[in-house]
Parts: sequence; structure tokens; C-alpha cells
Amino acid sequence: MASPAAPRRGRPSVAEAEQLYGKILDASWEVLLDSGLDTFTFDRVARHAHIGKATIYSRFAGKRELLEALVHHGVSKRRDAIAALESQVSLAETFRLRAVETLELLHSPDGQLMERLIDWLDTEAGSPQGGYRAMVYRNAVEKIRSLFETAQQRGEIVIDDCENAARFWLEGLLGHYKMASSEGGHDRAKHMHWADRYISFFFAGVRQQGSPGAPPR
Repeated sequence: MASPAAPRRGRPSVAEAEQLYGKILDASWEVLLDSGLDTFTFDRVARHAHIGKATIYSRFAGKRELLEALVHHGVSKRRDAIAALESQVSLAETFRLRAVETLELLHSPDGQLMERLIDWLDTEAGSPQGGYRAMVYRNAVEKIRSLFETAQQRGEIVIDDCENAARFWLEGLLGHYKMASSEGGHDRAKHMHWADRYISFFFAGVRQQGSPGAPPR
């Protein structure tokens, strides 16, 4: 009796396609961390992921498209990691946790690589709507503003201008990151100490510029 024919392999399912897409991005990130941007090639990614180079080209037309996907993927992961940090104790503690985690991410190898990729896309590949860094900053301001607006709706704080408050918060955080980098880089204990002082200073200013109301709880 003849053996039954093996089932023919059709097109990959949506789940399989997404898994392969993620595999390419993960392999690309690992190659970049290991060897840097200057020597990054699809050949290296294909060998690292154990797939054919044609499989990568079937999803990304070239280096720019793949790096763009990496930036969007990395920004989403970083945003989700920060968003997961929400204290049940107080608004100020939520911002403290997020400030420290943001500084940790920026100083990490992943964060440093993300900064290099954004710079490369802005200078070498052309920039949509003012640049990738501007896009990242706009997204961050929107998320922070949303936090302030939600807290205000709950009666936790009063802010006259949530948009500017969000911009001031981000500007202070990024300013500290740059200064800390120039003064010796990463120290979690110092970041935590700075975050404590920044929280106190920032929300004291918010209370003064806003209408009379309860301080953040």
C-alpha cells in the first residue's frame, strides 16, 4: 500500500509570517549590537537567523527599510516597558519610576544602539515629518500629556497646560540624561536620587502655575 502523500506546503499563515518578521528583526538587532552599524548587511542577518537572504528581501527592500522597522519596533517596546510602570500609590511615584526606567533604557546598550539608528536615519536616509527623533519626542510628549490629563480628570492634580507641562517634563529628563552621560555615564543610584529631587521640584512648580487644588497623591 502506497504511503500517503505528504501535505503540500502552502503560503505561511499570518502567525507564521509575523513570527518570521519578528525573527528577522531580532536577528538584525543582535547583529547590530555585536558588530555595529557600519558592517551591517543582510548576509550577516541571514546567517544569524539561519534563513535565506531572499527571505529578508521579500519583506524589506533594503537597509533603510529594515532599520526603519527596527526603530519603530524598538520605540514600541520601550514605550510599552515605560507604560507598564504605573504606581498604585501616587502620581509622583509613577513619574519617579518612569524617569528612572527611562534613564536606565537610554544608558543601556539597547538604548545607545537606538540612538545611533535614529541619528543614521535622520542624517543618511532622509527624514519624514521633521525626522525620526522628532517623531519619538512627539510620541513621548503625547504619552506624558495623556498621563497628566487622566490624573487631572481624576482630581489628582490641577494643570493649566498639560501640553507644556509634558514638554517641560521631557526636556528636564533628557537634559539630565545628556549631562549624566558627559559626567561619567550610568549610575542607577544617582538617577534615583535625581528623580526624587526632580519630582519634588517639578510638581511644586505645577502646583504654583495651576489653579488651587490638591497636590499629587
